[in-house]
Amino acid sequence: MSSDMEHPDLAGLLTGDLDSAEAVAAGAHLETCEQCRAELVEVAVGHALLRRSARTLGDPGRPQDLPSLPPPPQAPRRPGRRRALAMAAAAAVVGVLVGGAVTAVVTQREEPPSASPSPAPAPVAVAPLEAYGEVDPAVGGEVELYAAEPGHTQVRIRTGDLSPAGGTRFYYAWLLDPATNKMLPLGQVGPEGGSFDVADSILASYSAVDISLEDDDGDPGHSVTSVLRGDL
Repeated sequence: MSSDMEHPDLAGLLTGDLDSAEAVAAGAHLETCEQCRAELVEVAVGHALLRRSARTLGDPGRPQDLPSLPPPPQAPRRPGRRRALAMAAAAAVVGVLVGGAVTAVVTQREEPPSASPSPAPAPVAVAPLEAYGEVDPAVGGEVELYAAEPGHTQVRIRTGDLSPAGGTRFYYAWLLDPATNKMLPLGQVGPEGGSFDVADSILASYSAVDISLEDDDGDPGHSVTSVLRGDL
């Protein structure tokens, strides 16, 4: 397009804002100007993006005003004008996306809380329990540590592989310091294990877990019959 010809209003042509004479003149100009035809494609794509963004992110029940397409200058064309138009259209799309995102956040907060259960917390550490002493080597278990209330750790012990204690016997869990053989009783474990809350200051003094087989004889001490043991 030569520099002495008036630049057609491409945005107005696309949105139907030109009168009949202006639209016909713009169409005739586009037939002979390859550069203006390429620019019209960019403006059309930007307009399509705006409408699509408003339809996707806006309120379906209420019309949403679209940002105006960038008006072309009436001065002669400059080499960087096509890039400026594309940047302006992209900026308008970003504006619609940001506005839609804010609307989506507000809508999400106004929705009733989901009935689906919260995901189970992940353990902060997991350690295997292995057969100890004369127990079948195939028998095993597991210790899981979970963050509990401030300053405490939940110690979950799984002992599903152990056979029933039988009679007046029962299984008991202990914290163990292998270097000194010092033990701290945690509590009785059932067929599947048990769970205990331990202060972090106490847990820091022990580095292993021991499961013992006890007799109901009134003696609170360790029976010296360990069946499972594992490092924390």
